[in-house]
Amino acid sequence: MNTAKTLMTILVIFTLSGCAAITITASGQSDFRYRPNFEQSQHFYLWGLVGEHTVNTRAVCKETPVSQMQTKFSTMDVVYAALTLGIYLPRTARVWCEREEEVE
Repeated sequence: MNTAKTLMTILVIFTLSGCAAITITASGQSDFRYRPNFEQSQHFYLWGLVGEHTVNTRAVCKETPVSQMQTKFSTMDVVYAALTLGIYLPRTARVWCEREEEVE
């Protein structure tokens, strides 16, 4: 019984510590000094097979160019996926707009 608890604890730690992110930038260098201008959880189901979402970056950044975009599994996204065994699998979408000091 003690071995089962230890194994379950290790599994929970691995599940909660894992996160994945994909970042797209024009320059190739990610910059996370500032908070994103847009951040929203997107809903997917059945291990990510059902659901399709888009983010309108023109509406987010208006006249300013997009600096970078990212999609990631945040800690809470991983928790929800683990609790539902992957039936509900949210992902977080983030968008950064160029700041004036970056344009120089």
